[in-house]
Amino acid sequence: MTAALIPISFMSFNISSGQTVDGRLDLELTASAIEKGSVDIVGLQEVDQNFSERTNFFDQVKWLENRLGMDAAFGPNLTGHPGTADWPLQAYGNAILSRYPIKSYRNHLFENVGPEKESEQRGLLEAFIEIRGTTIVFFTTHLSLRKEQLERNIEQMMEIIRKTDYPAVLTGDFNTGPDSPLVKKVEKELDNVFGSAASHPATYKKQGEHGQKIDYVFCSRHWDVLHAEIIATQASDHRPILSVLQLKPQD
Repeated sequence: MTAALIPISFMSFNISSGQTVDGRLDLELTASAIEKGSVDIVGLQEVDQNFSERTNFFDQVKWLENRLGMDAAFGPNLTGHPGTADWPLQAYGNAILSRYPIKSYRNHLFENVGPEKESEQRGLLEAFIEIRGTTIVFFTTHLSLRKEQLERNIEQMMEIIRKTDYPAVLTGDFNTGPDSPLVKKVEKELDNVFGSAASHPATYKKQGEHGQKIDYVFCSRHWDVLHAEIIATQASDHRPILSVLQLKPQD
């Protein structure tokens, strides 16, 4: 059966470095939330790889890859040099996990703009994934809270996505709501799996100036959206989005 004839489940999940709503470190709960959605491909944000004391310098990418039995790609946006040569590189960024083979991937670092430089480097992780003989491209990102930076990074992101002819899925924490003109720019070229801004659910559990509808799954016009929902979990201060998509038959 070709990829065009099967539903594929995608997830966007800001895992908050495996820290639960009440501040405990519990990566098993993160894995369980992904399993709960029976996910085929997931884009993760706020992932630590040997990064700091907050996660005991643990390689969360490798652990989730092994725990879930999925292919993994990691896009480090912040890196630090370990104290000794015996320690691996310390990194923080976005990750992709897939039940289908990841053929190649690339991390695009965004430009830092504005009079006040962004304290956190942002990036877009891109992976080419083969699903039963069909190649798709999957993206995940975590965008800035600063309006000027956010605007520029969305421009850069769409420039990258425009270059591919493959069926595309974009996931991420955009730190802005579905009514934002910047999100509307994305929706001119990609479909929001929840449709209208009014139907987009709250995904961020805390109150903030950026709002609570800040996580997204978008897809190119190659796809039909069969289903979209949020997954209930205490694994993070974000609720993961689960969307089931199916490729449209080729003419």
